[in-house]
Amino acid sequence: MPRIERVEPSKHVKGRYLVFLDTGTLLKVGEQELLDFGLRPGQTLEGEELNRLISSSQDTAAKARAAKMIGARPLSKNELVNRLVSKGEGAASAQRAADWLEDLGAVNDGEYAKTVVRHYDRMGYGPQKLRDELYRRKVPREYWEAAMEEARPQEEAVESFLAAKFRCREVTEQELQRQANALRRRGFGWEAIRTGLSRYEAELSRWD
Repeated sequence: MPRIERVEPSKHVKGRYLVFLDTGTLLKVGEQELLDFGLRPGQTLEGEELNRLISSSQDTAAKARAAKMIGARPLSKNELVNRLVSKGEGAASAQRAADWLEDLGAVNDGEYAKTVVRHYDRMGYGPQKLRDELYRRKVPREYWEAAMEEARPQEEAVESFLAAKFRCREVTEQELQRQANALRRRGFGWEAIRTGLSRYEAELSRWD
């Protein structure tokens, strides 16, 4: 059975301890594992106990990394799990870390979805772009409908976009087409685009 040779605090990560086994294995554990398992030099670790210790230490590491990630910027729960796995955390530990932060209220997909919609709405993007962002950020679809209510009506957003564009531009057929294409790329529907352009088309016709 593996025996603990020594236990040392990490010089680089506060609250982490290094457990050296006589098998040459190095375990990185948190304070909770140190207490829960009573880790000390000379202690032998039976197979099941060692497995539980490894699993617990992996969960602790995943939680610490998850908390750091979510503290840096908001993420959806699925985004968080994927990023943890990409950084080397096990899938099960990553999921448990995300569940833990969700229970604490630090991860909230419903509120995150609304934040995403408000952000891209302010940037002048339309419904399709907003949905694309929710999809890209792996927000579950059950939160989309409520989140989309945070966006302005399409017509209002289109009018705001066009007013800014034509403030310093001459209204020409070519420019109208260019802005129509730009609005389409931004995720607005054709009906809202046509409604918004109609005012400028009427202005153009007065000079024909």
